[in-house]
Amino acid sequence: MNQQVSRRFPGTDMSVWLVLVLVALGLPRTVLSDLDVVAPESGLLYYCLALLPFAVWLVVAIARRSRRPFLDFLVVGASYGVSLVIVHQLMWTEGLAVNHIGIAMMIGFGSGLAVGLVGSIANLWRAFSGRRRL
Repeated sequence: MNQQVSRRFPGTDMSVWLVLVLVALGLPRTVLSDLDVVAPESGLLYYCLALLPFAVWLVVAIARRSRRPFLDFLVVGASYGVSLVIVHQLMWTEGLAVNHIGIAMMIGFGSGLAVGLVGSIANLWRAFSGRRRL
């Protein structure tokens, strides 16, 4: 089997490590919020933990060439949603996380959809700009 293919995250043009890093960037806010260390919407630290991961996603989506950035980030978003469900399930007691599975997955898919759209526009822009220079 081709090693290059086996190093790709399933369903994407991204490496396994890149997908895992992008997903992991969002976990500190989730863990610290679930532990009541950083209260939701409590200030600069919370907003940095909440928004910086998605800023990194956007930078990767814009800067990285991909054949299918929309699908790439839909998979990243779905993986992020699953990670939220897992963290909540591990941190919460009495099955409360079960009630939030849909919300976590909507956050993941929605984030992936938005960033994937930006990545697709960036790809189109690069293709259009490249043709104009010729």
